[in-house]
Amino acid sequence: MIKVMLVDDESLEREGLELMLSKNRSGFEVVAQAQNGKQSVELARDTKPDLIFMDIKMPQLDGLQAIEQILAIEPNVKCIMVSAFDMFDYARQAMKFGIKEYLLKPSRVSEVLEAFDRMVAEIEEERRQGSEVLELNQRLERFASFIEMELIVSLMLDHVHEFEQKDWQKWLDLDQKQGFVVVFSFDSEELHPNRQEKSRWYKVLKQAMDQEGVSALVGPLTGFQVPSFILFTDEDGAGEKLRQNIAGTIIHQVQKQLEGCRLLAGIGSIVSDVQHFSQSYEEAIYALELVYHHERAAYMVYNRYLRKQRKELVPFEVEKELVHAVKTGDSQQGMQLFDTYFQLIQQASHAKVELIKKAIENFFSVLARAMNELGFDEDVQMSFEQLETARQIKERAKTHLLVIIERLGEWRTSGVDRLLVQAKEYIDDHYHKAVTLEEAAERVGLSSYYLSKLFKEHFQLNFIEYVTQTRMNKAKDLLLDGKTPLKEIALTIGYKDPNYFSRVFKKETGMSPREYRGKYQGY
Repeated sequence: MIKVMLVDDESLEREGLELMLSKNRSGFEVVAQAQNGKQSVELARDTKPDLIFMDIKMPQLDGLQAIEQILAIEPNVKCIMVSAFDMFDYARQAMKFGIKEYLLKPSRVSEVLEAFDRMVAEIEEERRQGSEVLELNQRLERFASFIEMELIVSLMLDHVHEFEQKDWQKWLDLDQKQGFVVVFSFDSEELHPNRQEKSRWYKVLKQAMDQEGVSALVGPLTGFQVPSFILFTDEDGAGEKLRQNIAGTIIHQVQKQLEGCRLLAGIGSIVSDVQHFSQSYEEAIYALELVYHHERAAYMVYNRYLRKQRKELVPFEVEKELVHAVKTGDSQQGMQLFDTYFQLIQQASHAKVELIKKAIENFFSVLARAMNELGFDEDVQMSFEQLETARQIKERAKTHLLVIIERLGEWRTSGVDRLLVQAKEYIDDHYHKAVTLEEAAERVGLSSYYLSKLFKEHFQLNFIEYVTQTRMNKAKDLLLDGKTPLKEIALTIGYKDPNYFSRVFKKETGMSPREYRGKYQGY
């Protein structure tokens, strides 16, 4: 709808213009009429018209002066100047304000309509471009969020990437930024919350961080945990007190919006470079482990005391290598590392059976989270409550560890192919909707990160590329029937914007939809 304002000191002229337009055109509304320049400025501020028919010679404030003031408050408004006199100087001044249309009274109906049509076409083109810019900005925002997640996941899992550090800094403005890791964890009363509920938790957390003005790279919600890298400059400073305040404030804001769920956090030490993320991440995970076993604590900051305690009680580096061996299915290396790990635990606990039980149970909790990140949702945790000696605990744990490695191997060889087929079937059934990686991953029981990785490894296409390929294949079938309009084809395969569909189709095939239809139908 085009909003029109008519400005003329003669009411008969305004009525005549409105009549010409209403009889011959649609899709517009006269939102205001003004009888002088001063009034037009006030009405333009209130009604925000798209197009103004402005008489030049008027009392109090002439048309050019009025337009100058209106453009100062509504710079995108279009104007058609109207005058009873053919005055070149006025026309020249109007051109300075970007005004292209000039009507001489009395105007023929055809002249008025032609000027109106040209201005409407210009308005609609600007709206279309503005919509595309808005869509592009939204896509860039989503892409930036994806880049953040990809970086966090890469740093967590120590992935080798084709991106170099300078590339990350360019995308995410990391230059001269320090930071520390906070791993947030949702402790829910519900054992298996659905995806919609977990999505709400994630949004609430991100909104709280935005509201508090926290600059952060936020990773995905995996299982119940969200890793984040809180950034600050040298000037900001970030001692232990400040780290506590940031985590405490965010938890407080989030907790007000959650029911039946607590938000916990482990906070790592400050690192001078994002590439040292893994160090702070490991510390944050360790601090979070301690929070889990503390009834009243909601968060804990890794400090010198915890560093000393960690060195004395938990062989963290060995634990990390052990988890990696299990994930990769290396049973021989896994058993050797477990022997070393158990010996260190036994030494640190002074052979106290209850402490050994707790330490090994904690290890299987850590392993369970690692398996969950892979998409392996079988419960691997274990209780040693009934056992009485360290030897019993060790043998039971080793047996259970071998079973996990064996089942994980079976899952990798037979289960993954089956799950990928299910994921492809899900895409084939839902490509016409806004199908997402997260929905497909939830459907087949894998993490979104792992499903994306598997797609790339098995099909040499990422998830989005496969969805696009599926849509394009269906589009080709519909184009060849020669009957279905392009707009309907776009909607049928999941694109709301036919122009965007055409661009994607041409990018994928090298031809526009019309060219493809013409070539393969022989006309």
